[in-house]
Amino acid sequence: MELRESHLRYLLVIYELGKVKPDVGTADIAKALDCSKASVTNMMSTLMELGLLVRERYGKIYLTDTGFLLARDLFRCVEEIHQRLPALGLGMTAEESKNLAHTIVLNLLIQYVRAHEINNLSGYTGEYVDKLYQYIPLIDESVYDDDARS
Repeated sequence: MELRESHLRYLLVIYELGKVKPDVGTADIAKALDCSKASVTNMMSTLMELGLLVRERYGKIYLTDTGFLLARDLFRCVEEIHQRLPALGLGMTAEESKNLAHTIVLNLLIQYVRAHEINNLSGYTGEYVDKLYQYIPLIDESVYDDDARS
């Protein structure tokens, strides 16, 4: 099974919803992503196959330990970028800024995996680079060619 940007986006939404309410359902995810419950159900099957979540029959959705850790670390990166975007003066709404932060983080991760290296010219060492290296093998095994958009 190939891990795609859309899979990571769903994972982040489930993580964010789970921070507000412990029992997340397909209707919650569909509303957050503005898509059909059928689409969410299909994606849940895919994410279960990847070992990133478990779902009770006709019930609630929970991230596995791997899914939780990946989503948590991606969320931290998204929040960091989201906080810095207003300083660029792009005139975006908060929602547009959040969506752009998601897109930046997810596509950078996929591109790093494709390049098999991280462009770290400044020599930065720290939590985020460590986490990125930690998750590269997971994504490297399942990256899909159409994920990155030029």
